[in-house]
Amino acid sequence: MVCNCAHTPLQHKKRLMRKDYKGDGKRDNTWNEKKTHRADQYLEAGDMHNEAFEEYYKMQDIVPEGEWQEFLDILKKPLPITFRINGSGRFANGLRQKLESDFFSHFSEGPVMLDGELVQPPRPLPWYPSNLGWHMNFSRNQLRKLSWLAAIHEFMKVANEAGSITRQEAVSMVPPLFMDVQPHHRVLDMCAAPGSKTFQLLEMLHNMEGAADGSTTPSGFVVANDADAQRCNLLTHQTKRMCSPCLMVTNHNGEQFPRITGLQPAPGSAAASAAAAAGPAPQQQQQQGEVMLFDRILCDVPCS
Repeated sequence: MVCNCAHTPLQHKKRLMRKDYKGDGKRDNTWNEKKTHRADQYLEAGDMHNEAFEEYYKMQDIVPEGEWQEFLDILKKPLPITFRINGSGRFANGLRQKLESDFFSHFSEGPVMLDGELVQPPRPLPWYPSNLGWHMNFSRNQLRKLSWLAAIHEFMKVANEAGSITRQEAVSMVPPLFMDVQPHHRVLDMCAAPGSKTFQLLEMLHNMEGAADGSTTPSGFVVANDADAQRCNLLTHQTKRMCSPCLMVTNHNGEQFPRITGLQPAPGSAAASAAAAAGPAPQQQQQQGEVMLFDRILCDVPCS
C-alpha cells in the first residue's frame, strides 16, 4: 500500500470550511453543469503573494533562516511541462523515436538561442523506465516566436486528448512505480481523481507482453474511487482514453469504502494464495462469495 498523506492545510480551504456552506455545512454530492472555476476570485493575474501561506510555513520552521526568500522564489517559478508516453512495447518506443527524430531534432544541431536566452532542450526523466517520461521548459515567448516549438506544443495537446501521451507532473508519476502492479492484481486507487496515476496503474495492469497463454486482457482490474462526484466525472474523462475493460469508477468516502463480495480470487493473486492456504470455505460463505481483498492500494490524498 502506497499512501501520500501529507497535505497543505490551506488546500481547498473553501470546500473544507463549514462556515462556507449553507444549512448544516454540507453540500450535495452531485454533478453541477453550471459550476465554474473560481480561481479568479482570489488572485490577480500574476499575483503569487499569499500572507496566510507564508505565515503557516514560517511557523513550521522547515526552511533554514536566511533561505526564506529563495524558497519563495523557487515556488513562484512556473512548473515545467512534463508528460508520459502511454503504454509500453513497440507502440510506445515508436512514438518516443518519432518525438526524438521529428520534433526534438532541432536541438541536436547545437544550443538554440532566442533573444539572447537559451532554449532548454527537452530531456527524458532519468528515473522513468525506458525514457517514456519527458521534461520540457519552454516559456510562452519562446512558443510564440519559434514555430517548431509551437508545433511540439500543439502535438502534445492532440496526443494527450487521443491518449497517446499524458500530461502529468513528474512528482505524480512516482507513486505507481513503487507498486509493481501485475496483470492479475486487484488494485484500489482510493483517491483517484483527476486520474493520471490511475491511467499509469492501468498501463501496468495491461502490460501483458510475454504472457504464457498469449492473452491480451488481464485478469485483474483497477477500482478508481473518489469522494467527490464532480471529480469522478474528470476521472472518467481522463481514463476513458485507454478504453480498458478492467476499470471501475466508484464514488465513496474512502474512510468508509464498502466491502466487495461475490468475486472469485484472480489466479496468481495474493487473495487466491490466501484462499488456497485456508482450505475449502463453508458452504454459506461460498454462496455469499469471499470478501474481496486488494493486492495493491494507492492512497494519494492531496489529489482528491
